[in-house]
Amino acid sequence: MEVDVDSKIFGRDFELYKKALDVFFQRNLVISSNIANIDTPKYKAKDIYFEDYLKSIVYGEKPSLKLALTDPRHIQSPYPAPPKPQVYYEMNSFSPDGNSVDIDTEMVKLQENTFRYRVASEFISSKFIGIKNTLERMRV
Repeated sequence: MEVDVDSKIFGRDFELYKKALDVFFQRNLVISSNIANIDTPKYKAKDIYFEDYLKSIVYGEKPSLKLALTDPRHIQSPYPAPPKPQVYYEMNSFSPDGNSVDIDTEMVKLQENTFRYRVASEFISSKFIGIKNTLERMRV
């Protein structure tokens, strides 16, 4: 994993939790889409290979985001292009209309994902609170 400024200030775990928030957000979008399409005939429920996606963000290649250069004085972006989540279709059960969304399963996944997001955001928040408290003590 490439060490950046945030990791130097907050520690290596900070980088993992910061990137995990992106994964949880992407998964929330997929789960919400499933719930929104519960009454759509032939809709197939989707999910993200969560662990693989998180590993690809944390340990994966960091390809550079290529920008169109319209002037030779322009410079390329130093920021990596984010990896795309690998989405798969769940083929567990189907209703008579061919829809595979099970509301109970989706609600459990949504609750689990929300819990993971909350834990990661509280970890990040605690790092900022720690720095704030340190700065306040230095000011006294």
